[in-house]
Amino acid sequence: MGMPGYEVDPEGIRRSGIGIGSSAQKLKADWEAFRSELAAFGEPWGTDDIGSLIGEMYRAVYEVAAECYNDNVETMTEDSDAVQAVAANHFRAEQHNVTEVNRVRDVLG
Repeated sequence: MGMPGYEVDPEGIRRSGIGIGSSAQKLKADWEAFRSELAAFGEPWGTDDIGSLIGEMYRAVYEVAAECYNDNVETMTEDSDAVQAVAANHFRAEQHNVTEVNRVRDVLG
């Protein structure tokens, strides 16, 4: 019983990498729109003692959320580039293999 083979689709891999990049850009745009919407509200919690505490909590949560979104966008962008590089490497390997097989065929006549 032979081992099952596998087939690599470099174009499909490339499209997937582009899709990851598009998703990263969409996430970035959505985050920027959300940030603008939040900024439009100003600081509705006021300046009294309770309002000040709410403001501090809001800023702490906001900073963590912003860091998470930015890290995720950066990681997704890096993943997009890496997946596209994998596709390019597979394509080059296939082209090299075709060249080598043709060279051997020509030598053997």
